[in-house]
Amino acid sequence: MAQVSMGLMPLFRSPTSASIIFSLIAVVSNFRVWWSVRDNFVVKDWLFPVIGLAFGMPLGIYVFSAFSKSQFRIAIGITLLLAVVLITLFKRLDFFRDWLKKQDLNPGWKSAVAAGFIAGIFGGAVAIPGPPMIIYGTFMVVAGFWESKHMKSIFTAFFGTLMLYRLLAVLVAGSFTMPLFLEALIVMPALFLGSWLGIKIYNHIPEKIFSWFVLIMLSINALTLLLTA
Repeated sequence: MAQVSMGLMPLFRSPTSASIIFSLIAVVSNFRVWWSVRDNFVVKDWLFPVIGLAFGMPLGIYVFSAFSKSQFRIAIGITLLLAVVLITLFKRLDFFRDWLKKQDLNPGWKSAVAAGFIAGIFGGAVAIPGPPMIIYGTFMVVAGFWESKHMKSIFTAFFGTLMLYRLLAVLVAGSFTMPLFLEALIVMPALFLGSWLGIKIYNHIPEKIFSWFVLIMLSINALTLLLTA
């Protein structure tokens, strides 16, 4: 959701304001999804990335505060392209997944902390924390450490925590104003409508076609942001 929302919103309004509005919406959205898979949630697997997040987020917010409007659009565009490349590599190339399965790798808690740290930087700077966690989570599933529902529960809990942390940080900094809060509340129903429509479309289109469609649209979105910055 972060890739799509933060890719589209800067086309219609200030990227800085868009990232703040999205942070509040993302807290609600991630909690809603997490609740559906809460039985697969393991505190330990969530806690280690969050420890990294606690240190990475302030760095990201510092970068965020220094961005101009054009720099913010460029940063979002580059991050979207990175996400597209990673999703393609880790979820669409069978030979790469087969290679991972053959490796006797045990990531341990340090990898989880590192993934959370880098995701915190991405999340604080451009509100798109996905790429580092895509790498980490996909490896954990492919290597047999996690099941898909377990990854979903950890991801939604982590991203919800990250966005709540980010929201509190910009609130303390004075960037989260009442007009932005009201705008986020107005946008909230559209989130649930979009989720409902997305599920309907997903149920009527083959998964591979749907996934490629999303990747193509994200690529177009990223290039649009870069070319109009």
